[in-house]
Amino acid sequence: MKQLTDAEKQQLDAKIKEEQKRQQALRESNPDLPESFKAASAETQGMKRLVPKSLWKYGLLVVILCLLVSNGILFFQGRDSGSAKVFNLNLMIALMLLFNHIAFNFTKTGWKSRVMKIVAWVWMILVFVYVYISWVA
Repeated sequence: MKQLTDAEKQQLDAKIKEEQKRQQALRESNPDLPESFKAASAETQGMKRLVPKSLWKYGLLVVILCLLVSNGILFFQGRDSGSAKVFNLNLMIALMLLFNHIAFNFTKTGWKSRVMKIVAWVWMILVFVYVYISWVA
């Protein structure tokens, strides 16, 4: 561990005092703030989540998969009609939602997370390029 010089110690003490003054002024201007982080976390410990995290995670996955299946069925049924662009776009957007949901809710660390986030970003870019080419140009 690095030993601090006297000048560095004085600078550190000055910064600590400035931060304490800033926090004190903040508390005086807003009296509803808790005194410390422990007090704030103790206040939120009693509060329950309105929607459990697992319900949000898996429930949205089920909704996205239903959307993907219904768009896949519509895509294969409506290929003979003239509006194939819309079916393609719907399917691509459903896949984009699926990749993003998996990348940001199911993979947290490691190489799987990096790969899924790259896949999600690349697919999102491909969807935007497809929209630009087919609808704008």
